[in-house]
Amino acid sequence: NMEKVNLNIRHYRKKMNLTLRELAKKLDVSASFLSQVETGKVTPSISTLLKIANALHTTIGNLIGENNSFDEKLLIKKDERTKLKKVGSGLEVWLLASHDPYRQMEPILYIFHKNGTTGDMVQHYGQEFVFILKGKLEIVLNNKNFILKKGDSFYFNSYVPHQFNNAQNDITEVIRVITPPLYIT
Repeated sequence: NMEKVNLNIRHYRKKMNLTLRELAKKLDVSASFLSQVETGKVTPSISTLLKIANALHTTIGNLIGENNSFDEKLLIKKDERTKLKKVGSGLEVWLLASHDPYRQMEPILYIFHKNGTTGDMVQHYGQEFVFILKGKLEIVLNNKNFILKKGDSFYFNSYVPHQFNNAQNDITEVIRVITPPLYIT
């Protein structure tokens, strides 16, 4: 839903008392390009929108008027979840939020079966939060191993190589929130 994005950019720019030229300079774009964005002649890319949002001390969500775009998918019922295919082994991965391309977090439910693992050590941009709902999880972070039990939580920078493994013979259930979103569905 991009129809109000130009008006919202102008609103936030004026709120910060910035001229078109001042904002364009901050963004390293031409004032005429920014003017075309604000008049709705040009639709900015997601990366440009992110730069604009940062420069205006707001979020992409606010710029696109996310209150409109999120309305129909605030609630994801248990039987409406999307299951991701081919992630790790002995592992079910369920997305817990709508597929809105402007969401800024990726909440996920991991269900580890016996010997379940996320697979090879991975690293990527961003941060993660992990909460154990049930069972025992081993988190390998670089060359450190952590064992988490039900009720434990963990927060780390995703650029540190990491891997998750089930640390028991029974099912382990984990909520994982990744920002920015990792899975584009």
